Amino acid sequence: MAEDAEKADVEREEEIPPRKDVSREEKTEAYEGLPKRSYREMLSDPVGLIFNVRMLRRFVQILFIVGINAYFVASLSGGEAFTAFWRNISFIIPALPILSPLQAPAAILAGSFDTFEREFASGFFPFYTLGTMIIVLIVLGRAGCGWMCPFGTLQDFATLPNRKKIRPAPNTETEMRRLKAYIFIIVMFLAVWVGVSKLTGTSAALTAALGPFAEAAFDPFSPAYILFVAFPSIISRGLWPTGLGNLWYVLQWGWFIPQLIFVIVILAISFWFPRAFCRWLCPAGWIYGIFSKDSLIGIGRNPAKCTPDTCNICEVVCPMNIKIRRFPYQHMHSPDCILCLECKSHCPRKAIVIRFS
Repeated sequence: MAEDAEKADVEREEEIPPRKDVSREEKTEAYEGLPKRSYREMLSDPVGLIFNVRMLRRFVQILFIVGINAYFVASLSGGEAFTAFWRNISFIIPALPILSPLQAPAAILAGSFDTFEREFASGFFPFYTLGTMIIVLIVLGRAGCGWMCPFGTLQDFATLPNRKKIRPAPNTETEMRRLKAYIFIIVMFLAVWVGVSKLTGTSAALTAALGPFAEAAFDPFSPAYILFVAFPSIISRGLWPTGLGNLWYVLQWGWFIPQLIFVIVILAISFWFPRAFCRWLCPAGWIYGIFSKDSLIGIGRNPAKCTPDTCNICEVVCPMNIKIRRFPYQHMHSPDCILCLECKSHCPRKAIVIRFS
């Protein structure tokens, strides 16, 4: 299944003639050759000087990373009204196509992947979760990954201080993206295997053998699970050191130590490779991409304004390292697009547009 999806993506890209790469000097010249925005234009849109798409996305990202973990924030600040607000709306919001653990003690919203992974392992078929996920993805695409996902937000903020990003070669990027497909297949295989064994009454030995991988095989490696489930567990058990006198509490963390190191390494890599986990290791992103690449809302380019032979700014700023110029002008059918609109925000000719098709 992974190979078929990737083969279809490759065939679609091959239909579009490849564009030549633009050097940094050529990109700078393209910037310098653009007409400067006049004071009259700036005064005619004063709100645009203060608010833009990037600022709006940052606001929404912070709102969701705080809102999804409302209980945790409220417990620190004593904001009962804040907690009550999110508790009330949580009953009308289904699982969203993001990476958010269902069993987080502070969670208000859950991710679709995290939910149906556990439902499969429990011996149930997640009709409602999968149906809701597919509807959201075919309409909004992977906007949830770009605007709502908590760990995606942390990666974005880890990338912000560094303006010089590392872009792997296209072949290397393609090979790295296959990892998340393999991870998804392994995780789903284990989940279905455990679910079937529970239905047949033979789950005791298998559950014991798999250990922490029995209920949700990806949780021990999920940064969202580590930060929003394992980390609060350390605090609730009183194992968080408050000074040098009880620093030895760290020795009782067990598996949380390598898990925390893993998350720190991922965030450190994201400093140079934007959204590294999303691009290469997130199994949720792979399954979301299957249904989102032909979404109703997507990115397109205005052929009257776009100059793909002399400008590649949209590709340079894309956190998912998508070769935007290889796709048709009408709609960019990429399973990796998270609709972050960084390309739209940075395009000097305003050639990037939102398409409804």
